[in-house]
Amino acid sequence: MYGLRCQKTAKPVPLKEIDVHVDIIGYVSNVTSSLEYHNEEDNPIEAVFVFPLDESSAVYKFEALIEGRRIIGKVKEKQKAREEYDDAIASGEGAFLFEEDDRAGDVFKCSVGNLPPKTSATIQLSYVAELPVEADSSLKFVLPGVLNPRYSSDTGAAAYDDTYIVPGDVMTSGAPYKLKLKVNVSSPNSIDKIDSPKASVDVAYGGTSAQVTLKDDHKFDSDVELYVHYKDKHKPFAVTELGQGTDGFMADHTVMLTFVPDLSREDLVTNCGEFIFILDRSGSMSGNKIKNARETLLLFLKSLPIGCYFNIVGFGSSHQSLFKGSQQYDNKSLKTACKALGKMEADLGGTEILQPLQYVYKQPPIAGHPRQLFLLTDGEVWDTQACVSEVAKHADSARCFSVGIGEGASTALVKGVARAGRGKAEFVSGTDRLQAKVMRLLSCALQPTVTGVSLTWQLPDGVTAMPIPSTPPPIFSGDRFIMYAQLQGQLPVDVTEASVTLSGQVLTEEIKHTLDLTLKTQDQEMPSADDGPEPQQLHRLAAKTLVKELEVNLEKDSDNSETVSDSAKKQIIDLSVAANVVSKFTSFIGVDSEREEPIQGAMMRRNVRPPMMLACMGAPGGMRRRLVGGGPGPGSSQGYGIRLAKGGRGGSNPRGLMGRMKAAVMKGPKTKKKARAMPRKMAMAARPMGGGFGAGVAAAMDDDDEEGEDSTPPSTVIPLQMAEGSWELDDDLAAVLGVKLDRLTKECPVQKKAVWATVLALVWLHTKMADKKVEWQMLARKATTWLKAHQEGWSADDVVGKACTVLGAKVDPSAVLG
Repeated sequence: MYGLRCQKTAKPVPLKEIDVHVDIIGYVSNVTSSLEYHNEEDNPIEAVFVFPLDESSAVYKFEALIEGRRIIGKVKEKQKAREEYDDAIASGEGAFLFEEDDRAGDVFKCSVGNLPPKTSATIQLSYVAELPVEADSSLKFVLPGVLNPRYSSDTGAAAYDDTYIVPGDVMTSGAPYKLKLKVNVSSPNSIDKIDSPKASVDVAYGGTSAQVTLKDDHKFDSDVELYVHYKDKHKPFAVTELGQGTDGFMADHTVMLTFVPDLSREDLVTNCGEFIFILDRSGSMSGNKIKNARETLLLFLKSLPIGCYFNIVGFGSSHQSLFKGSQQYDNKSLKTACKALGKMEADLGGTEILQPLQYVYKQPPIAGHPRQLFLLTDGEVWDTQACVSEVAKHADSARCFSVGIGEGASTALVKGVARAGRGKAEFVSGTDRLQAKVMRLLSCALQPTVTGVSLTWQLPDGVTAMPIPSTPPPIFSGDRFIMYAQLQGQLPVDVTEASVTLSGQVLTEEIKHTLDLTLKTQDQEMPSADDGPEPQQLHRLAAKTLVKELEVNLEKDSDNSETVSDSAKKQIIDLSVAANVVSKFTSFIGVDSEREEPIQGAMMRRNVRPPMMLACMGAPGGMRRRLVGGGPGPGSSQGYGIRLAKGGRGGSNPRGLMGRMKAAVMKGPKTKKKARAMPRKMAMAARPMGGGFGAGVAAAMDDDDEEGEDSTPPSTVIPLQMAEGSWELDDDLAAVLGVKLDRLTKECPVQKKAVWATVLALVWLHTKMADKKVEWQMLARKATTWLKAHQEGWSADDVVGKACTVLGAKVDPSAVLG
C-alpha cells in the first residue's frame, strides 16, 4: 500500500511504525499515536503525513523526539505557526507542524521539516473524544485508516493538493510500516463484552476493565472498529474534573452530564411533518452503496405516517427532485415514489451537496408540518463549511439528520450538518446495516420536539455553572444526551453536595431528570477523569465542544460585519490556545532550536499517506474505486425482496437482492383495469426540475410500459404494504407467504380480507425477519394502528392464532396488536 513517495522519484516512505495506545474510560476515549520516521536518504527531507480523525476529537498534545531531544508543540494562531515553521526550515532548524485542513475539520496534516539524513524521529499526538452510542447501546471506537478522495466543484473531479495525493499511485500490497494497537478499557460498571467485526484482536477481561490488542496477522486495510458493551448502560451519571492553575478555562472545574431520557410512548409519536430525503447519487455511491440506499429508501417510504408530506432529492454534479414540491403521503404518491426508486442509479457525476440543500430550503414551508431533512452521503466533498453554514442558517425552520456511508465518510460534513441542523448523525461502515441506521433517525424525527429545555443547578453560594454548549443539544428518546459545564467561583473546603435537573416539555407533558453531584476541592482525594493517563480530558472535550459551537455561530454570522467575524475568530483562537486544543484557526508548532548546528543540504519533500487512502483519479465525477478486497459494501446482507426494473444495475449479480419495482414495490390501490398510459405531452409536462428523477417520474407513472418486466414476485412482505399500513390479500402476498391464495382466502376468519392479510404479514415479519426488527418495527407499528382502527367483530387471539396455524409460526398476539 502507500508509503512515503517523492513526487518526482517515488522513493520509499520513511514512516516505519505507528504505535497507538488507547484508554477508554467510561464514555470517553483518550488516544496517543506515535509515528516513527527514518530518513534513509543523503539529504534532509520534509515528510508530510495526512490522515483522518473524527471532527469532534480534541487534539491536545503534539511532540517530537529526535536525536534524544524532545520538542513539545504549542498551539498558536495558524498563520503565525506556518510562518514560524517556514522560518525554522529556512534557517536550517528542524520543525514540526500539525494542523487541521482549512476545508475539512476531519482531515489533519503533519509536516516534519528538515529531518536530517540517516536520522529517526518519532512524532506523538494525543486526542480525546466522546464515543458514539450504537443502536444496541454499545460504544463504538474507530481508529480510522481511510481517507477518501474528496470531490471539488472547482475541478469536477476528486481534488487534493500536492500534500494529499501522488498521481499514479496504486494500492497493491501490504503497508511498509507496522501498526501496534493496545486498548485499555475501564468503567464503573461491569464490561459485558468487547468485539470487533473486522479486526483480528485478543481481549483479556477483568470485570470492570479489559485489554485489547491486535493480533500479529492483522492487516490495516480498513478502519479498526471496537464495540464496547457495558452493563447498566442506560444509567445517567455526572463526572466532575478538577481545574488546574489559577485562572482561565482550564482552572475552573468541569462537569460532564449524561442523561438518557425515555420518550418512547406511542402517544408521543407525531403524525405530521415534511420529510425530505436528500440522497447522494454521485459516482462514488455506485455498487452496494446505491443498492443499499434503494432498500433503505423503500423502508423509509413504507414507514412514513399517513397524512404527512415527503419528497426525494437526488444529487451529484446536478440535482433532481422527485416532485416539484413535497406531496402528501398517500397510496398514489407512494406508488409514484416507488416506481421512480426502481430507476435510481449512482449516475449524477460528482458530489455537490450545497446546491440541493439550497434548493430544498427555498421551497415554501407547509403549515403544520415541520420540515425534517435526511442527508445520506459518502461525504466525499471539500466545501464542508459552506454546507454546514447553509444548514445552520435554516436551523430554526428545519431539522437536519445525516448518514455517512462507508469508511472515510467525512465526519466534519456528516456531524457538522447534523449539529448545525439540530438533528442527529449516524455512520455506516463494515457490517453495519444502513437500513437500521436510517430507521433510527426516522424514529427520532417522528418524536415531537422537546421544548423549553433548561438545566437548573443547585450549587453552593458563590458558584455558578456555565453550560457548554450554551444551547442544549436536541433530545431524542433512548439516546444519550451529553452536556458540559464549567463551575465558576470558589468552592467550599468541605465536601459539598450539589445537583442539576434537566427539564423540558413534550407536547403537554413535562419531563425532568435530576443528577446528584459530589464536588470536592483540589486538596481532597476524588475519583474522576483525572485518574486516567492524561489530566483534564473533560476540559479538552468541553473546549472542543465550545469551539465547534463558536464555529457554527461564526458561519451563521458570515454575512454580518467583518468586526463580528474577527471578534468570534479571536474568541476561538484564545480558547484553543488556553486549552491547547487545535482548531481550524490554530496549529501545533514545534521547532528543534537546541540543535547545535544548522541542517545542511537541499531539503526534499516526501508524502506519507495512511494505508487505506484510495485514489482513482481517472474515474468519472471523482468516483472512488476500492482497489483491494472487492467484498460487499456497508450493510450488505439480506435485501427486501425488490429488484431493479430491467436494465438497472444493482450489483454484480443481475438478479441481486433488489426485487421488481413496477408490480410489487409500487403497490397502490387495487384496480381491476390497467391504467391508461399518460399521453406523451402530459408526461413531459410532469417531469420535475433538474431533468427528472432517475428516468423521470412521468416515465415511472406510465403503467403501460411493461416491456421486459420481471414477473418474479418480491421475497418479503415489505414492498407490498399500503401507505395507510395495511396489506391486501392477493397473489403477491401469497407468493411471499408460500401459501396458495385459495387457501388463504378459505381460511380467512374475518369479514375484511385486508385485516387478515395484514395479520398474516405481521406474523411473517415476526417469524422470518425477527433479527431485523429495528428496521421494520416502524412500518409494523403503522400496521398495528390500522388494525386497531378496524378491530370490529374479531379478537387478536383468534386471528393471530389462525395466522400462526396457516404459516406454521408461533407469535404472541400482543406482539402483533400491542
